[in-house]
Amino acid sequence: MSNLIHKTDGGFMKKQDKGVKCQQCGYFIKQNKITSAYLNGKISLPFITGPAKMTM
Repeated sequence: MSNLIHKTDGGFMKKQDKGVKCQQCGYFIKQNKITSAYLNGKISLPFITGPAKMTM
């Protein structure tokens, strides 16, 4: 799993038990709810910012 960032405080999410936990505030989310949290804007993926580049 790539790094996730908690949008509320900018803390990195670290894998723990059956989910991920924010290292800044302690926000915890189960692994099966990550897609939902991403789509609702609660977490973000750091590599999607900026222009996309693809080489093949």
